[in-house]
Amino acid sequence: MEALFVRLYRFFKHRHRIFWAIFISVFALFGVLASRIEFEEDITHFFPDDKRVEKLNYIFQHSSMAERVVVMVSIADSSQRANADSLVSATQRLVADLDTTLAIYHPTITAQVDDQKILAIFDVIQNNLPVFLTKDDYAILDSMTSPAGSRQALRSTYKQLISPSGVALKRMLVEDPMGFSFLVLKKLSQLQYDENFELYDSYIVTRDHRHLIFFIQPQAKANDTGKNAHLVDDLRVCLKRSNTNSSATLASAFGATVVAVDNAEQIRFDTQLTLSILIVLIAGFILWFFRRKRVMLLIMVPVIFGALFSLACIYLMKGIVSTLALAAGSIILGIAINYALHFLVHLRHHPDKEQVIKDLVRPMLLGSTTTVLAFFSLQFTNATILRDVGLFAGFSLIGAALCSLIFLPHLISVAAYRENIIERAFSRIGSPHKVWIVIIAIVTPVLLYFASDVKFLKDMSALNFMQQDTKDAQARLETINPASMNTVYVSAEGKNLQEALRRHEQAVPTLDSLKAAGLIKRYHAVSSFLLSDSLQAQRIQQWNKYWSAEKKSMLLANTADEGRKLKFNDAILSKIDTIVNKQYSELDKPAFALLQQTFFQDNIIDNPGRALVVSLVNVPQARNKELIDVMQHTPAHGADRQMLTNLFVEFVHDDFNFIVFFTSILVFVVLLISTGRIEITLITFLPMLVTWIWILGIMALVGIEFNIINVMISTFIFGLGDDYSIFVMDGLQQEYKTGKKTMSSVRTSIFLSAVTTICGLGVLIFAKHPALWSIAVIAIIGIVCVFLMSQTLEPFIFHWLITKRTKRGLPPMTFVGVVFTIITYGIFVMGSFALTIIGVILKVIPFGGPKKQLMYHRLISFCNWLILTVSLNKVTVTERNDKMFEQPSIIIANHSSFLDILITTMLHPKLILLTNKWVYNSPIFGGVVRMAGYYEVTEGAEESIDHLRKKVGEGFSIVVFPEGTRSENGKLNRFHKGAFFLAEKLDLPIRPLLIHGANTSIPKSTIYVFPTDITLKFLPLVATSDMHYGVTYSERTKSISKHFKSSYQEFKASKETPRWFYRKLISNYLYKGPVLEWYARIKVKLEDNYAFFDELVPKKGTVLDLGCGYGFLSYMLQFRSEERIITGVDYDDDKISVAQNGFAKGATLNFFCADVTEYPLSNYDVIFVNDVLHYLHREAQFDFLERCVAALNPGGKIVVRDGNADLQERHQGTKLSELFSVSLLGFNKSTQALTFISGKEVTAFASARGWKLEVFDQTKLTSNIIFVISKDAGHGTV
Repeated sequence: MEALFVRLYRFFKHRHRIFWAIFISVFALFGVLASRIEFEEDITHFFPDDKRVEKLNYIFQHSSMAERVVVMVSIADSSQRANADSLVSATQRLVADLDTTLAIYHPTITAQVDDQKILAIFDVIQNNLPVFLTKDDYAILDSMTSPAGSRQALRSTYKQLISPSGVALKRMLVEDPMGFSFLVLKKLSQLQYDENFELYDSYIVTRDHRHLIFFIQPQAKANDTGKNAHLVDDLRVCLKRSNTNSSATLASAFGATVVAVDNAEQIRFDTQLTLSILIVLIAGFILWFFRRKRVMLLIMVPVIFGALFSLACIYLMKGIVSTLALAAGSIILGIAINYALHFLVHLRHHPDKEQVIKDLVRPMLLGSTTTVLAFFSLQFTNATILRDVGLFAGFSLIGAALCSLIFLPHLISVAAYRENIIERAFSRIGSPHKVWIVIIAIVTPVLLYFASDVKFLKDMSALNFMQQDTKDAQARLETINPASMNTVYVSAEGKNLQEALRRHEQAVPTLDSLKAAGLIKRYHAVSSFLLSDSLQAQRIQQWNKYWSAEKKSMLLANTADEGRKLKFNDAILSKIDTIVNKQYSELDKPAFALLQQTFFQDNIIDNPGRALVVSLVNVPQARNKELIDVMQHTPAHGADRQMLTNLFVEFVHDDFNFIVFFTSILVFVVLLISTGRIEITLITFLPMLVTWIWILGIMALVGIEFNIINVMISTFIFGLGDDYSIFVMDGLQQEYKTGKKTMSSVRTSIFLSAVTTICGLGVLIFAKHPALWSIAVIAIIGIVCVFLMSQTLEPFIFHWLITKRTKRGLPPMTFVGVVFTIITYGIFVMGSFALTIIGVILKVIPFGGPKKQLMYHRLISFCNWLILTVSLNKVTVTERNDKMFEQPSIIIANHSSFLDILITTMLHPKLILLTNKWVYNSPIFGGVVRMAGYYEVTEGAEESIDHLRKKVGEGFSIVVFPEGTRSENGKLNRFHKGAFFLAEKLDLPIRPLLIHGANTSIPKSTIYVFPTDITLKFLPLVATSDMHYGVTYSERTKSISKHFKSSYQEFKASKETPRWFYRKLISNYLYKGPVLEWYARIKVKLEDNYAFFDELVPKKGTVLDLGCGYGFLSYMLQFRSEERIITGVDYDDDKISVAQNGFAKGATLNFFCADVTEYPLSNYDVIFVNDVLHYLHREAQFDFLERCVAALNPGGKIVVRDGNADLQERHQGTKLSELFSVSLLGFNKSTQALTFISGKEVTAFASARGWKLEVFDQTKLTSNIIFVISKDAGHGTV
């Protein structure tokens, strides 16, 4: 991947016109596509996509009550007497002022009930009377139409007409003398949802006459704050003027429109304030750090490019995006700024742009990939805005990363580097101070305990900002209208209004039964006046059926008699005839519209393809859910604000959990695939995990609650932490891999990123808007935690697992190794405690004697075998038979590892050890040592004679480590005389035991278990009568020590074959990149561990490895003999850096970067020229061989391996492999066309000069042939 971006850089570097043409064209293309995208402002996008939530949102969104502003005129002083007239007077003055002031906004102000509308409603009812009559009404009709009932009805009408009643009432009575219409008019009282209100002089007042309310309906939607802002401002002016002019009353207003304007204006003010602070802070800091004015513009290029790229992609995908998502997503662009910062900071430390691109491609693309996938995972969340934010942020980061790697390098020039105080500080920082690690280790479990207590915001209105007068108005309205706090919205939906009405009518019996049962207090009875066509037809049919000819004649006769008595004229009495004989039909559209607009404007939503009928139901407190559950079994649907809140909290909680767990798994898997090592993945991922624990724990402790804004910020923090961890890990790996000090620039760029991001989001702490303030709090906590963990925890773990050991020349730890190390020591500790307890039990048993001791030793032997097996060490014993332990002896063994004790005591139960003081008194296994009868000889062997003689008499052999203590490097130290003194005094033969490999597994001063092959070899017994090694124990000490050490060297040489060093060689390339590691594994296996080449090289001599690459062969030759002086040379500086920085590199091995044709040759015993010649011209190939032969010592040789062009069929495989490694993958470097040698030419070349030539053909699929050339005459073929 690095090669691709480097090639793009080189291509544009010398083609400036093409670069600018492409750059401007791409920018313009994305700009044009982005300009075509449609924006939508829909606050409901914050809500989850759930049918229940969606329906309630739809109601709020399309009902006029969402925009309506409620104006309240109240008695100012609660101690004053209620006075409705003063309220009316103040309201009239206020309405007059509003009519004038707000006229330019054309709102609808409804201050009084319109009497003309009431008369029109009466006409509708009278002209469509059967439509509004229910079955219960016909029982009343039976009473009214009886002879006595009809007489009484007319008498009542007569009294109303001669009384001083209103004109409207008298008109109604004239049109309906029997009062049939009043059966329907009485139902109008049911439409009063809250019984706390009544009409006073056509104004709506509370029953205590302390509050009067009226309504303002703006033309614009509530969320159109641009249009409504001036209206609300002027409304406040009128309210203030009213309160000033009338101290006895207090005018206030509340509504979604007012709240939306308060929010918008506060956000606008907060944005201007924080943006001003932000510009000053960031611009000042960046300019101070870089000391270049253009930097601010350069930093913004990838950000703007990413934003345009994102909008262009979204336009092509769906053509529309939420402005709310863009506002939230713009916060995420803080990560995009980091890409430019990383490039600029690295360029300060490494002025070579190509090298900077190489260094940044992997971490930037990996960080971008994981973060982008994390944002794209928001497509699986419940809220539309989260999905839009995910798309916008994800595509923005893709565009910003590509712009930073492709275009930004050509826009910036390299300036002279001047180190500032920040860079100076970071350059001096080594490993993180242990104090930080201790603090993290102590605090993390505490915060983990509290993390589960983090809360999610239940009152979503808490995210709104309201001015104090709005808050006061809301509180006042909730006091006078408590029913609104326990309202359930029962809605019936259909494809059209008729279907919705029918569904609503089917739910009405349930509502009526619940009302009768006391579950419902009141409900707004839409079905009493707005009926479906089918129900209207049924009721008209019922009316016609009710009025039989006999019933009509009896009623008309009775009313005629009574009317004449009351002196009604015929015109009035004829109205009764008209009512009962009229042919009724369903409500016409004007009549239906009049009813809807007068009483049910907020209850009917009729849009093309979707209609809803909504009833407001008032229920006792805490019984909302019960009603909602019941309505699930009807065609209607129940919902309330609390349900909406609960669902919102539930979905936010679910979305948060999804983001945390899904993105964590996603990032973990991507890291694992990209790094190829579970260890690197865990070290990189752990800071992110600990960061989340800290964030959640701190939030729980200080009482900060999660909301949907925080969920978006959480994704941002996760992405930022992901970037920081990946960049730190890449810096650590680069230093470990090549030795180049890159952590200073990494730390600096991350510090700049943290500072700029905290400035960008942290300044919102000065905002008054709750949502913006919550962003700042979470951002500050999160970014500080992310920065702290990436700068302390990650380097510490990397150092502890890897570099701490490699600095000592030991292989780094691996995940499997750590797991089995823990298991091994766990078994060791538990086994020690178990054996101690068993030993105590055996000791108190009064019988058994020697058998108890032998059984105890067998248990020790078994436990040690188990420990060695679990540790993945393969133990092999040679030259052993069971009879050798039948006769007691002194077993002497080399001592280089803690494992030596376990290995020797595993061999046979009848063995005892001579130990030092710390082993004897160990709190873990000291009890086992003492109960097993092992003897502590710190003060000398003389005092142990009697005790040991007794043990020898019981048939025990004595194991002694003559070196006295473990050697540091596996080399044998001087032998002490103690073992030989004991052999003389106890008259015991000496049995030397060679232990090989234990030091490789667990060297001194380490506890990590490195799995290896451990081999034990017994040397021939040295009898007491054998005087070949001397007579006295002093003489025997020197002679046997010499014999032991020479035998050990031979044994060591026989075991440490190239195959045995395979693990060590591969460990030298662990954690240096997955490609390199697997290349090493495959390459070394294909080379058969370089055994063939090792045989060609003397154990002592000088070796030159030309084209050494990563140094695999050079390292193997060094492992096989420390007396070899090896020099590796390669043209590729990157490979040489890796080879030179291996932990296994000894003092006799060195690597240099140079062109092999120009490298100054001295004198060598062997020169390797593997896979090099085909990179040279034909003439240069043989000139180069001439130089190499001239540099050979007498008897020296050149080993050449290259593709033999004579083997045409097999040669295609060689050419294909070179095509991949050079042209496609860029794994090997070449400045010219490849030229492969001819085997015949090499033979002729050697023969002409009288050189000896040997040819080795070891492959079948390629033409790679090994030519061994020496100055001796003759040649041969193998």
